[in-house]
Amino acid sequence: MTLPYDARDNEFIAWYPCAVNTKTAQTVWAKKRAAYYVHIPFCTAICDYCGFAVQKCKGADIPRYLNALEREIKSYADSGALSNYRFECGHFGGGTPSVLSGEELVRIKSLIDSCFETTSDAEVTVEVNPISFTLDKALAYKDGGVNRISFGLQTYNNRLLKIIGRPHREKDVIDTLNAIRDAKYDNYSLDLIYGIPSQTLDELRDDIRRAIDTGATHISAFKLEIIPMTAMHIRAAIGDIPRSPDPEFIQDMDALLREEMSAAGLVEYGVFNFVKPGYESIHNDIAFGAPQDSYIGFGNSSYSCINSHIFTNHAVIEDYVDAVESTGRAISKAKYVTALEHMSRFFVLGLKFLSVKRSDFIAQFGIDPHTIFGEILDSLVARDLLIETDDGWALTVLGRHYVNNVCKEFYVGDSIGHRQHVEFVPTLTADSVLHLTKKAMKLNPEAELAE
Repeated sequence: MTLPYDARDNEFIAWYPCAVNTKTAQTVWAKKRAAYYVHIPFCTAICDYCGFAVQKCKGADIPRYLNALEREIKSYADSGALSNYRFECGHFGGGTPSVLSGEELVRIKSLIDSCFETTSDAEVTVEVNPISFTLDKALAYKDGGVNRISFGLQTYNNRLLKIIGRPHREKDVIDTLNAIRDAKYDNYSLDLIYGIPSQTLDELRDDIRRAIDTGATHISAFKLEIIPMTAMHIRAAIGDIPRSPDPEFIQDMDALLREEMSAAGLVEYGVFNFVKPGYESIHNDIAFGAPQDSYIGFGNSSYSCINSHIFTNHAVIEDYVDAVESTGRAISKAKYVTALEHMSRFFVLGLKFLSVKRSDFIAQFGIDPHTIFGEILDSLVARDLLIETDDGWALTVLGRHYVNNVCKEFYVGDSIGHRQHVEFVPTLTADSVLHLTKKAMKLNPEAELAE
């Protein structure tokens, strides 16, 4: 009889993997890199295109919400659930965080600093909008440790601001920029919106050049999406705004963005995220860049990916507050992230920042990505959506235009064909619907309203 092995192995295997080393022994209890996000859902006015879980300040019980927010933060601290994480950045988003007073916002940041381990040089960003942002707030935020501003400029053009239903105008944009400069922020980001109905290339070029001339360290450009159940969706349906630009024109706009930013020395490091080298967003690096790290969200509609789970809080403000007041937490939906889903996520989010490295994938998962996603990668390369680099894959110009299509090619399991859980609470009121209905009748007097 031929024996299967030369000798019988009698080692009792009690634990595995067994390739231990002294270097890794120093990292057993090392804090894991993480980021936090705080959702402030209040706005002075709701923009017509807004698809976030927000509420007008007028009539809102802001103190009750802030009390619930602080209680949620404390509940994580009291449980020790985040004790093994080191927060290297924080982001206050919304909504409009700048509707809060300097004291209110800094109190939340200080609470987080006292509850968790945050690095001394943590990047802390606050999103601000014109009208609600002032020099006094800029100075208070800075004194409280906020070191980065993200300004939702959108466009300088008053005609276009009116089309998208923004309450501010060009003068307000200039006043906000002056407040940022006067407070001596040397790190600030601007958000532009493009693809606005009837927007021309010359108008976009003017916005880009004026944004660059501000000296901003980071500029993000987002294509306008008209979301169902928003005022802008109804306005488009009744013909109150021009038609949206066609896909070919959007590609021209995409090309113009890259051309103008590159000429000014700003590097495209994410899909339509442009930066002065050295000022890349740490939040983007942790949440999106492959390999991704952990992040926790506080507040209504915020989402988290931490402790091998992805979860989201209640979107409706009242539901969020009620849940926190009852239990200290407000998680509404969650999913355990499997090993394969972590591998998938490496590409799904990583490619939004243009490229992923094979060596990083192997270091994290111990296997070559081509073994898992070879057919998908080869197909995307063959279709000129990805290009293979010396150490991984990068989006082509065509791939950047279809980035979401490309990313979804890497979906696995029950995520295939499944849209993200939408944490959006329609902000249309009875009065706004009535106003738009009357406008529709004026635009088309012969139309009959559906019963």
